[in-house]
Amino acid sequence: MKEFGIYTGLRAGLFAVCFGIMWVVLRSWLSIWPIALLALVVSSILSIFVLRAARDRLAGKIETRAAKISSRLEQARSAEDDD
Repeated sequence: MKEFGIYTGLRAGLFAVCFGIMWVVLRSWLSIWPIALLALVVSSILSIFVLRAARDRLAGKIETRAAKISSRLEQARSAEDDD
């Protein structure tokens, strides 16, 4: 699923940018693990707003696939009832 790969890459990129900025700013006060955790929290919050369009495309693709699967199951169920 192309949309999943794009969204995951964007999330990873956003984390990398947050980590890089925080590393430059906070490296003299904090070690790498607190900076990584802080970057994870900040990038998660930012992704809600920044990556909304990519997330909506992914959700639409998942919804379309789920509808197709439900349709196939319903067809199979109705064909089974006819027998």
